[in-house]
Amino acid sequence: MTRVGLSHTLTALNAEWAELQHSSRPPAWGFVPGATLGEVLASVRDDPDAVLGGLLGRQHAGDALAGRLVVQAMLPKLVLMAARDAEASLDEYLAALWVRVATYPLARRPGRIAANLALDTLKSVKAARPRAVIALPRVPVPDPLADATTVLDAGVRLGVIDALTRRTLEVVYIGGRTSRDAAAVLGTSPDAVRWRCSKGVRALRAVAGQLVEQLAA
Repeated sequence: MTRVGLSHTLTALNAEWAELQHSSRPPAWGFVPGATLGEVLASVRDDPDAVLGGLLGRQHAGDALAGRLVVQAMLPKLVLMAARDAEASLDEYLAALWVRVATYPLARRPGRIAANLALDTLKSVKAARPRAVIALPRVPVPDPLADATTVLDAGVRLGVIDALTRRTLEVVYIGGRTSRDAAAVLGTSPDAVRWRCSKGVRALRAVAGQLVEQLAA
C-alpha cells in the first residue's frame, strides 16, 4: 500500500476515534468500571487478555462500540503488517480483522488474544490472494490448454462475472501477471485487481456445477 493510501486510512480512523471519544458516553463495562474509552484503550496494555476478552464478549452480545475499541487497540499492529506487505492494503487488513473480531472463539481461545487476532487476520489476508490458474474451477473440456479461457467465457455467459472481471482474471491467471503489472495493463489500481480477482473466483466457484453443464452442452 502506498504511503498516501496508508495515511488516508489512518487519518480517517483516528478522526473517527476522536469523534467517538467526544460523543460517546463512558461505557458501563464491568471489567473496567467507570472508565472512559481512552482509559479502556490504555488498559489493554496492562491486562490485554482480560480487557480484550471483555470487549469481545460485549461485541458478541451486540455492542458494536466494544468491537470498534478492539480494532483501535489492534490498529498499531495492523499498520505495521500492512506497511510490510507489498500486496495488501491496510483496508484489506482492517476488513479481515473485523471478521475475526466478530467470530473470535473466546471460550476456546481466552489467552493470547491480541496475538491470535493478528495471526488470524494475516492468514485471512493471505488466503484471499489470487494464486495461480488452478484456483479457477476445474471442469472437463476437450482442450486442456483452453481450460481457463473456456471457464471464464462460460462464467460470462452465465452472468456470474462481467467483461471487466473476465479480462482481469485473464490477465492475472492466464497471463501470469502480478497485481501491480496487471493494474498497468488494465489501467486501474493493484487493489482493484486483487478485489476483482477475489470476487470473480468466488463467483465462479459458487456455480462450478453450472459451468460443467455449460461446457458439456
